[in-house]
Amino acid sequence: MINNIQILRGLAALWVFLHHSLGHFKAMGFSFLPFEWLASYGYIGVDVFFVISGLVMAKTTEKHDSGWHSGQLFLGKRFFRIYLGYWPVFILTYVVYWYFQDENLSKIDLIGSIFLLNANMFELLIGPAWSLPFELYFYLLIALLIFFSVKRPHVFFLIISALIVIKLNVMDFGVSALIDLVLSHMIFEFIMGYYLWHYRHYFLKVNFLIYLIVGAACFMIGSYYDLVNTVWRPVTLGLFSWAVVALALIFEGKLKPIVVRMFKPIGDASYTLYLLHSVLLYSFYHTGVRTWFVDQQWPLAGFTALILIVVLLSYLFYLMVEKPLYHFAVNRFIHDNRNDNSKLNTNHKKI
Repeated sequence: MINNIQILRGLAALWVFLHHSLGHFKAMGFSFLPFEWLASYGYIGVDVFFVISGLVMAKTTEKHDSGWHSGQLFLGKRFFRIYLGYWPVFILTYVVYWYFQDENLSKIDLIGSIFLLNANMFELLIGPAWSLPFELYFYLLIALLIFFSVKRPHVFFLIISALIVIKLNVMDFGVSALIDLVLSHMIFEFIMGYYLWHYRHYFLKVNFLIYLIVGAACFMIGSYYDLVNTVWRPVTLGLFSWAVVALALIFEGKLKPIVVRMFKPIGDASYTLYLLHSVLLYSFYHTGVRTWFVDQQWPLAGFTALILIVVLLSYLFYLMVEKPLYHFAVNRFIHDNRNDNSKLNTNHKKI
């Protein structure tokens, strides 16, 4: 993985976390406009994730073998990455909510939450998981390119883009949850990331100031007109995120090693941080810890401890749960499958 991209992934997850911590920040009696301004736009971290995901898919598949078997291996790895990092956090979250007898448990879409079939954050056990069905869907699109040995995906993505535009013009949102997902305007952000890597040799020749100007302009338009919940999100906040990712590529290898060592672990644990912070914030309040810090007149210490502990616990959870589970599954099911196929091919040659 490119260090700058991994660090940016961590910063995006941290940005989302700060966005969701803003309510606690204010409830503890704080008022600091720079932090509130930064955290209020933390939802853009998801746009950064989508662009990065598109880029990573382009990078990992540009020299990928084609065919049915290769497509299965690709999907197996990606699904293991998503679900084996998600299910442990899901179980922990469910247990915590059950322990505190949260009334919202009866309102969630349990099946949709377990299998990531629902992109409505208000119906999910883990709100931030609304973005994961989009990730899974884009993986399926990439798998189709591998299955059918498509070397030039331009026509494929052009058709997808055209269908999205048609859907946006002829069908209202909410008529069909499935169509809203597969023909969502958010898919444009994945495609933008995909082509950022695909044509990186051209994009990296552009002066970084251009990306700064474009990114700043798109952010200002998207934030000023509050376009987050509109179809214009990809061409404003999404394009801002694309410019940020492009800058990360341009400045790859130019960060001091100490900065990389400091922030890369957050990037490694970004998926866990993205999912785990919700239940940790919930526990911070419902266990009475937040109230205790306020009563002791230590709100600054309490909020600082919250940020540090959530990041630390996320990293430990990544090291002790997410990473081992993923490697076990890949070694057990993906590598064993390859070995079995290799043996079959060898025996076939002998015959």
